[in-house]
Amino acid sequence: MADTSLDIQALLERYCRNGKIAGGIGAVISKEGFQSLCVTGYRDREAGDLLHEDAVFRIYSMTKPITSLAAMMLWEEGCFDLDDPVVEYLPAFSETRIFQEGGANFSSPTQMTIRHVFCHTAGITLPAFSEDPLCDVYRAEGLDGMRSQGTLASVVDRLGRLPVLFEPGRRWKYSMATDILGRLIEVWSGQSFEDFLQKRIFDPLGMKETGFKVPEASRDRMTVNYAVTAEGINGVIDPAMDSQFFKDPEFCSGSGGLVSTLADFSAFMRMLIGRGEYQGQRLIKPDTLALMHDNHIGDDMAELGAGDFNNMRWDGIGFGLGFYTVMKPGKANYPGPAGEYGWTGAAGTMFFVNPQLEMGGLLLVQHMPGNIYTLRPDFRKAVYATL
Repeated sequence: MADTSLDIQALLERYCRNGKIAGGIGAVISKEGFQSLCVTGYRDREAGDLLHEDAVFRIYSMTKPITSLAAMMLWEEGCFDLDDPVVEYLPAFSETRIFQEGGANFSSPTQMTIRHVFCHTAGITLPAFSEDPLCDVYRAEGLDGMRSQGTLASVVDRLGRLPVLFEPGRRWKYSMATDILGRLIEVWSGQSFEDFLQKRIFDPLGMKETGFKVPEASRDRMTVNYAVTAEGINGVIDPAMDSQFFKDPEFCSGSGGLVSTLADFSAFMRMLIGRGEYQGQRLIKPDTLALMHDNHIGDDMAELGAGDFNNMRWDGIGFGLGFYTVMKPGKANYPGPAGEYGWTGAAGTMFFVNPQLEMGGLLLVQHMPGNIYTLRPDFRKAVYATL
């Protein structure tokens, strides 16, 4: 593997120099560890505190693949089938009704299944990323992703009583569906969602600083989450020394509630690159992981209505059980061979794994909206450019 450090370093330094981001970490990862690692800029620009490898980041929606993997570990144990109706495990989902403005909702001919929940084809929505008319109904119920009010059980029960945007399986819509998976993990395992992740994923992988709350000993390494416009940084969303992630969360969101570090998330990635195994710890079978990054939605995401979600095109890209998956790199305008899978986070983070090349890329930054720049596609190109 050729050295990509100069390309990634130059990319991150340019974004910092132009005032677009405060700092960032870029890494190329294989089963053996870091093939390239670049750290530049500030953890807290106003305080003059430099960014270091051990900084703590809000990974937001990069929580979703972790939650999805946890659920599939229970699938391996026979706790459910992918095409089981959700109501079989969560009574609040007793009827799948399709939303109509004015309140004349009608019964769906298709019940919501576990597979729909994994694939964001269940008809659930997410107000923070949507403008559809169902969002107002969600907000009235205190539902808006990780900002939702209540416990995991109460949040998911309220979701179950609400209508869906479309017949499940007909379209792709980014959503709170992965929070339903978090609640299902509790039902299937008999443990709290938080405990299951800790005992079955974080402890075996040595992910000591990944969780729903930043422990006191790690708080001096928390990053600032910056507000940005196309011109650059223009404010602070969540400060480093008084972060919302210092508080005990009432709602442990499987969609976006985790914080993590370079060391921790790279361990998760090395497990994926190792086809479910890391340092002698097997979390999931290779065939199960391959099933997860297969396309489960039939067409590509563009054909199923993803549009310009996340300020991207989705031609040639499918969706599996918790990950996007690149089916046709040429159509998707993605470098590298087919089969790449991964996801992004609302504060600009991203990761991807390419099973054919047995490598992956990890980008850790903190700015919102995270999709306002071309940094993520620029980073991917920098990783692939010299492979």
